[in-house]
Amino acid sequence: MNRQAGNDMNNNRHRIMRLGRIAALGAIACMTLGSAAAQAQQGTAPDASDVGRSTRDWLTMQGENRAAAPTQPLLGDVASLVYQRYLDSFKNKIPESMSTQLGSFGGMSGSGRGAQ
Repeated sequence: MNRQAGNDMNNNRHRIMRLGRIAALGAIACMTLGSAAAQAQQGTAPDASDVGRSTRDWLTMQGENRAAAPTQPLLGDVASLVYQRYLDSFKNKIPESMSTQLGSFGGMSGSGRGAQ
């Protein structure tokens, strides 16, 4: 047997092994997708009691601050702008009532800022 024939046999062996691996991965993918589709078909809408319970649990977690993310710092420029806006908010008096029309249609003016 010459050297070329040996290389061809090795190449064929590698091709067959590669095809086997691809077929195995394809079978695994089909089984995974098939079981996910079966679960999706079986899983109908949750009961109203489950929705209510999970909503109460989320509201409790929020109220007790159990699921809060760590606080994020404000960086220099943003912090100074926010603080300046906070200080500027004290320049305007709080109206006793909101009976005056701000725009021509009784809503906010075109700039979206309202009367100042």
